[in-house]
Amino acid sequence: MTNSDLSLYNAAKYQDTWGSMTRPARLKVILVVAAGLFLLIVAFMVIQQRQTASSPEGTPTSSAPSATGTQVQVMIPQRRDIAQTLTLPANISPWYQATLYGKVSGYLKWIGFDKGDSVKKGQLLAVIDAPEIEDQYQQAEADYSIKKLTAERLFGVWKENPDVIAKQDVDVARAAADAAKHQMDNRRTFLEYTKVYAPFDGVITARFADPGALIQAATGSATQSAPLFTIMDMETVRVYLNVPQEAAHLAKPGMAATLAVRERPGEDFKASITRTTEALDPATRTLLVEIDVPNKDRKLQPGTFVNVTLYLQEHPNALAIPPAAIVSSKNGKEKSVFIIDQGTAKLIPIQTGIDDGVWVEVVEGLTGSEEVVVVGKGGLNDGQVVRASDYNLPSGKPARQKL
Repeated sequence: MTNSDLSLYNAAKYQDTWGSMTRPARLKVILVVAAGLFLLIVAFMVIQQRQTASSPEGTPTSSAPSATGTQVQVMIPQRRDIAQTLTLPANISPWYQATLYGKVSGYLKWIGFDKGDSVKKGQLLAVIDAPEIEDQYQQAEADYSIKKLTAERLFGVWKENPDVIAKQDVDVARAAADAAKHQMDNRRTFLEYTKVYAPFDGVITARFADPGALIQAATGSATQSAPLFTIMDMETVRVYLNVPQEAAHLAKPGMAATLAVRERPGEDFKASITRTTEALDPATRTLLVEIDVPNKDRKLQPGTFVNVTLYLQEHPNALAIPPAAIVSSKNGKEKSVFIIDQGTAKLIPIQTGIDDGVWVEVVEGLTGSEEVVVVGKGGLNDGQVVRASDYNLPSGKPARQKL
């Protein structure tokens, strides 16, 4: 029998034996083989550890410092524009907003506009049918006419013959005519109140009544009367936000601001603070700030929620270093940096200004020509020999403090 025949014979015999085994027996064989492999792996690891422990002392490893000094990464401070910002939620309101009511009671005779319609100042919006007011005006007009005529006749008689009529009677007639004229003017005014006009240019944003509806006079309380319209002027909008006490002293008219609307990603609106209340609300300890924004294209809709970024402080051409380069003292009050001086690390104190999350302004302690340690300062001591390489600044964007 050849070797190939013998191999085929053994394989067939093994296959018959494995096929004849029960399922529990097969599982037992698999577990024995797996246990053997696990023991071999453990033994190999133990041998490796013993060889490592028995290695001679002084053998350099990858974690040991180089004989030429500790490896650090350094950079020279840069001149940059740094801005301290604060992002707050805000609400958009119209420039003007008015809810129009009827001044007199009556039935709505005509209404000429609906929601979304643009109107001009002084344009007629609705007419209220109030026949009793018209009757009162006509009565006052007739009363004035007769009293005026009476006064003129008495004055003519007195002028021709003063002995026939007393001057006092003439004066009384004139006063009565004047009173009647005032009453007529008053009734005319009420008659004009039956017509509702637009108080300013704007857009009708709400309509509350239809022709035939009973309109109650809103002279006493507006809550008991149904309104006719709500009109808004959106050509310019007011953006209101509340600045917390910590930053309220920095929020002044003219401060630059940026508006961001979530529904318009990538489209920011540049603006500036228009006015503030100059006093904090004692209930919330916040300062109310208003920003007026032109809105000719009406991209900013009243009632919209927006985020406003205030540029609290802006320092152009400031000397700046990355925050990772700063070494803080145990009490957190003093700040220092390591610089490289003839191949050795030197710890020098600094004073910092504002930061934007990527850069920190240095106002004292550095001239701008030093090599500042950014990476590798952990465990570094003053006077220690180092081996410096250039620091690779990771990309990032300025942080915005958001409330």
